[in-house]
Amino acid sequence: MFRHLARTALTLVVLGSAVACGSGGDGSDGYTLRIGATSPTGTPAGSLGWGDKEGILARELKEAGVDKIEYSFFQSGSDVASALIAGAVDVAAIGDNPGLRTRSKNPEVVLLSLDSINGDAWLVGAKGGPTDIEGLVGKSVTAPQGTIRDRAAKQLIDAAGLTGKIQVRDVPTPESIAGLSSGQIDATVVTGASAIELEHKGFPIIDSLGRHGMGSTGTNIALTPFLDQHPGFADAWRTAVTAVNRDIRDNFDEYAQWVAQTDGTELEFVKESTRPDEFNTEPFPAEGVDQLQAAYDFLDADGSLENSFDVREWAGAKS
Repeated sequence: MFRHLARTALTLVVLGSAVACGSGGDGSDGYTLRIGATSPTGTPAGSLGWGDKEGILARELKEAGVDKIEYSFFQSGSDVASALIAGAVDVAAIGDNPGLRTRSKNPEVVLLSLDSINGDAWLVGAKGGPTDIEGLVGKSVTAPQGTIRDRAAKQLIDAAGLTGKIQVRDVPTPESIAGLSSGQIDATVVTGASAIELEHKGFPIIDSLGRHGMGSTGTNIALTPFLDQHPGFADAWRTAVTAVNRDIRDNFDEYAQWVAQTDGTELEFVKESTRPDEFNTEPFPAEGVDQLQAAYDFLDADGSLENSFDVREWAGAKS
């Protein structure tokens, strides 16, 4: 997926990896597209990386006048969103939590597309600790505040009817995993192959969003002034995202192998944590919009949104 946890402590700005999309410096009227995302490797990861590697993004966005693509990588989705609002990037490819929060602050934030749906998150416990969520009563769960993992922790606690009985602490994922290993942390929420890797190392999977029919989405957002300046861009972006995802579904084994290599993990962990149906081939599939609405409802009830807005209109008006 376009959004990934950054394991580095500093923001990585990768300008040297600009990808030529046009005929080069020939004085054309094309422009450089600046994409902001998070990445564990400092290079385009997930479906964004696959689209970059296979040349799909360059090909599809060329029709909208994009001559080059520059990537900036940040520590969190919230950081990417802040860069978008500040004008440092043109498109933010982030999780639904920061996407929804950003739209609640600024009505000029446009939802270009969903780049993934059905995203899972796992509640992983310490070795020798509780193996069910009831065993965490009076204890704490860690997750970076404002992220999908944070919301997942709260959703799983809520689904168990234990709201207020289990604390959710704001701790970055690398520190959480280290604390889990040392026994200093009771449980944390992890996404992707990292969760399956921990399970194979003997850490118990206590619960997951998927067990409750819940899931997360990836949002791609831009600002109205940018889209007004480039009127053909939104349609080209949606075509590009769905073309990338279609290619991943058609070549899933090759994609999984590439993810395992770039993320430095085992192929079996990638395949256990990632399913082809996470890669939507429509920009706003009904299932994904339902998941986005569910995320909005939870954040709204939690008091995490500054202003209310119509999620289905935000997505549906663009479909």
